[in-house]
Amino acid sequence: MMPKEKRRRLVQVLKRAGTGLAALLLFVLSVEIMKKGASGLAPFVQDYLAVTNAADSLGFGWLMAYVILSGSPVAAVAMALLGTGALLPPQALTMVTGSRLGASFIVLLIGFIYMLRGHERKTALSTGILSLLLTGSVQLLALPVGLLLLGQGDWLNRLEWPALTGSCIGFNNALNPLLGPVTAALPEWLLFLIGVGMIIFSFRLFDKALPQLRLKETGLGQIPRLVYRPVVMFLLGMILTVVTMSVSISIGILVPLSARGYVRRENLIPYILGANISTLVDTLAAALLLCDPRAVTVVLIHMASSILVSLPIMLLAYRPYERATSRALAWITRSKRNLVLFLGVIFVVPIVLVLL
Repeated sequence: MMPKEKRRRLVQVLKRAGTGLAALLLFVLSVEIMKKGASGLAPFVQDYLAVTNAADSLGFGWLMAYVILSGSPVAAVAMALLGTGALLPPQALTMVTGSRLGASFIVLLIGFIYMLRGHERKTALSTGILSLLLTGSVQLLALPVGLLLLGQGDWLNRLEWPALTGSCIGFNNALNPLLGPVTAALPEWLLFLIGVGMIIFSFRLFDKALPQLRLKETGLGQIPRLVYRPVVMFLLGMILTVVTMSVSISIGILVPLSARGYVRRENLIPYILGANISTLVDTLAAALLLCDPRAVTVVLIHMASSILVSLPIMLLAYRPYERATSRALAWITRSKRNLVLFLGVIFVVPIVLVLL
């Protein structure tokens, strides 16, 4: 007979596996519902929200990520709006970039919570501020690279992927009996909101499916001795973000580790750079489910442009980059006035972009 402790662990594993499967199925359904509802949103996005240029969509994605406290659902929304013509490819790319810029705010929020629980302000907030600085520096450099790639002729509109088209037809035929009555009975705007809500909830479910981090059991106290090399942390950030499908989780776990001294600041920079490259894996999955070659290409261009910026930093200019970001972090955390100025910038800039 199985011992009680092993039985309990087996039940926990099965529960997490079931939750993960439910999250995956919900993600698939939410993308399909959002796709069907997005077709009627073009006038609303362009006329009422006034998202008519790249600056608008950049600020819009940035602010949405703040509100939702996650960038992945916002990036998926950008892909759905692209598929219906509400956004052009450059606007979709900038909205995805905005979602990346706003996604790190949750890490800063976690730091504030740790500060309220008694941790020293500078230590608690450093990871969130560093994440925002690194994401901003890479994404704002990668954005013109991505727009340049998009602007190379009219090749994006001529893309045809027969394999993607064929698989999507079969996929849609399989889901139509389930979703057909629902989509026929509800207005398009409501379908879109339901789809967005479902995709947010699917990411929350996926979070619960991940195993809880136990520092003592996992031996994370030895990490500083094992991963001094920036390349190792860079790859670790990429891998953990792919596994968790959320940069908020993969970077968020650094807040308690850094606050307790398990991970040093110099280890954080390459880790966050790696996490920001692979964070769009879930958005790529959503683009594939939307059956739009343009959406897939926009996501791939965003990932490629991030790599084209990040790799030279890691391989050729890491030490100067590390010193520059460390000096910026030291200035922001030096006083409350500097911190307030920093917070003002990260909130005012996206608002100004939307109003342009």
